[in-house]
Amino acid sequence: MPRSIVVLLLVLLALPCPVLAGEHLLFCNNPEKIRLPGAYGNALLRAGETYTIFYHFRNVTRDTAPFVIGLRETNGSPLRFSARQGLADPNRDPSVAGRQAMARYLSSPDTEFVGKKGFARFAYPLRPRQVASGVLTVRCETDAVLRLYFRHDRWTAPGVHTIVVPDPRREIEVSLSGETRTRYFRIGEREIGMHHALDGTYGMLYAFRIDAPEGRRVRVSFSPRGGKAGLVGSLNGKLRQSRIIPATHWRVFCEAIAGKNGLNLTTAPFGGVFYPVELLFELL
Repeated sequence: MPRSIVVLLLVLLALPCPVLAGEHLLFCNNPEKIRLPGAYGNALLRAGETYTIFYHFRNVTRDTAPFVIGLRETNGSPLRFSARQGLADPNRDPSVAGRQAMARYLSSPDTEFVGKKGFARFAYPLRPRQVASGVLTVRCETDAVLRLYFRHDRWTAPGVHTIVVPDPRREIEVSLSGETRTRYFRIGEREIGMHHALDGTYGMLYAFRIDAPEGRRVRVSFSPRGGKAGLVGSLNGKLRQSRIIPATHWRVFCEAIAGKNGLNLTTAPFGGVFYPVELLFELL
């Protein structure tokens, strides 16, 4: 799949859009299957605010057509925005696509783009039975309309609902010492105010600061509790990813020596697997 962005004119309909404020996650996975052409995500992105777009769809039509993440500046001015891309190659295995999307996202830099005609899009062909999975963070200099669509966006597909989640980042302190050598944390628990379709908290970032004695080895293990799952994470800025493992099994995700400021681990649930997943932090 081409990694570059294609900047061109998009035909986007003026549909009602949710007005957002602050930092947001836009969860686009309702419905989970693409059954006909049309739009599968829609939102108004406010200038200067940050939006992380999570999507995960399987194409159950018999057609091959472009899957598009499109942006349009609302006043027709040049569209200037930064983007951090995590777009997976289409794959028939949902977990493979989801893992690749999150790995690309966590290892990608923010890049500046300009759509001189006020339009821009990320696009790739999606074949029958393939999954489109991606994570994309966007920050526009002016208000812009976001549309996700298959083949065209002349109408919105039935049942489509873009869920807006404020503050999609969790900062967690994990303290390990001679008295407390192990700590547990579970990702995927329903939170107060969380939409029922987000029990897995997909697309949210979990930033763990592991406070451990300098020079001591720390091990991080994981176990999916509700079905198969895996982890993709960044440990002190270096990408790591696991295999997909069965429910209730335990696997070591990483081991590292704590520095002066401990360790920093950032991870996020990705599409195609089942949550919750439990993390075990151990001081060895």
